[in-house]
Amino acid sequence: MTRTYRYFLFIIFCTLSLFSCRTDPAKSKTTTSVAATEAVITSRLRADPTSLNPMMTYQGIDLLVLNNMFQTMIEYDPYDLKLKPVLAKALPTVSYIEENGKVVGTKYSYEIKSDAKWENGQPVLASDYVFTLKLVMNPKMGGPTALYRSIFKLISNVTIDPEDPKKFSVTIAPYNFRGQYYGGGFQILPEYIYDSKGLLRDIEINDLLDPTKAETLANSVTVLQTFADEVSGPEYSREKISGSGPYALKEWITNERIILEKKKNWWGDKYATKNGMFEAYPRQIIYRTIPDAAPATAMLQNGTLDAVDKLPNTTFLALKDDPNITKNYHLLNPENLLVSYVGMNNNNPKLKDKKVRQALAHLMDMDEVINSVKLGMASKLSSVIPSDLPYAANNLKPYIFDIKKASQLLTEAGWKDSNNNGTVDKVIDGKLTEMKLEYIISAGSEVSSDIAVIFKNAAKKAGVDINVLPGERGENTKKIRGKTFELAPAAFGADLSYYDLFDYWHTTGPRNYFGFGNAATDKIIEEIRSTTDDNRRNQLYQEIQEIMYEESPIIFLYRTQDCVAIHKRFDNAKTSITSPVYTERRFRLNE
Repeated sequence: MTRTYRYFLFIIFCTLSLFSCRTDPAKSKTTTSVAATEAVITSRLRADPTSLNPMMTYQGIDLLVLNNMFQTMIEYDPYDLKLKPVLAKALPTVSYIEENGKVVGTKYSYEIKSDAKWENGQPVLASDYVFTLKLVMNPKMGGPTALYRSIFKLISNVTIDPEDPKKFSVTIAPYNFRGQYYGGGFQILPEYIYDSKGLLRDIEINDLLDPTKAETLANSVTVLQTFADEVSGPEYSREKISGSGPYALKEWITNERIILEKKKNWWGDKYATKNGMFEAYPRQIIYRTIPDAAPATAMLQNGTLDAVDKLPNTTFLALKDDPNITKNYHLLNPENLLVSYVGMNNNNPKLKDKKVRQALAHLMDMDEVINSVKLGMASKLSSVIPSDLPYAANNLKPYIFDIKKASQLLTEAGWKDSNNNGTVDKVIDGKLTEMKLEYIISAGSEVSSDIAVIFKNAAKKAGVDINVLPGERGENTKKIRGKTFELAPAAFGADLSYYDLFDYWHTTGPRNYFGFGNAATDKIIEEIRSTTDDNRRNQLYQEIQEIMYEESPIIFLYRTQDCVAIHKRFDNAKTSITSPVYTERRFRLNE
């Protein structure tokens, strides 16, 4: 997401910052927990949310706020990266469904915590889980909900225990190795709030999960449209916002602030000492909508902002030199899970030989890129799987910048400057072909342009002529998807669940624009997806990463480091590799 930094708003926001809603109560002299719950945190939002209904938005800014109000059955802890039960009493029990000796599906059995409650005191029940699924699978729901529907279609059946309304089972079929998270990792809505008229109560969830039956219902049951019209209105995106989490929406002033207030006697407090997903210390979290960096920096200067991320690198470096800032703030550079790279068309005759691709990898001066373009706030890569994840191949080392090695590899691949024009060449299909490559970038992208220039200048020394072509994003996308490109920078994001390699790296994958893969690599990817043995899966991940490293289908660039400031009045300020980069509700005030 791009941001425009408008300096003329600096004075306006400096003035506004003086009226920040935060008041910092004196520290309690009783216990740490009492002191901690008296904190009020003010955090920056870079834009106003579009919706605070978790099933009707996938915007990161929206999720940052609503994550404090809604809960999932299970979730990855962003700090220790472990999958933990939240609304669920424990991680689900797993049973495999087999046919002819082959696993064809998985059944996950859940029990909701006995004391999990909604804001009105009603218990969280399996029927609320089912209702949330109904909302998403309602074919009349459009917009972002349709994206969730494409994921939830992996669920083939849900059954509530007739003897216990807190117990239910979810079947994922056909088998999916990420099924546990797909079935339990979404936020649950209270049925009594979001369907107070009971419009969906008589609709069977398993009918909505069946594409044929869902289509029939869509054409015959008018209540589905009625419900979609009601729940899609502003009432359920910014007024009636209620979940089982620790915070309730107190105030939302558009483009100014959102105030969340800690619920009194919240049911989940007792779990906080053993499960970090229940930590909720501040009595209020105030989100200030501040699109630009300058006013956010001004608020750091006068101490009226506690937490901010995604500061510009230049701004961040200036803050590190400011003793007033370093005295009062932790300045942190957490890495994220976004992998930046230069894609290569492996099917192009000039790029078919892996030695050519390896040579190009050796011609990317990553030290220069990181130091001059990213201002030191990035780290090198050697795999599509970030090193923090347990199945990453951390034995692989990034390709080093080495023009001599690159020239050697080009020579071994048959590329020599036969006509002494400064560019290596080779006869391909009876025609003398110069090693001239088109490198398409998005017009106006300073980062892509700067990296391309560094690459172009180094490649020239090895006899490779790089022609940098700025173009409109849409046109570049057409070239990439049509596989008519030669070189193109891009990025893709991992997550804390297992990374599914199929789309980008299987020969039949819909996003395999690079031409990577063969029968052997396809088999590895397929087994990663089909095995139920986690140890075997991790071994296969190691194998495929080593093959990709050798084949060099892309030039690995970097993982960006975020630029974060968190006030030192919190003694447990932490950051995460996943988004959001920090969790305000887990900040605890110093004693």
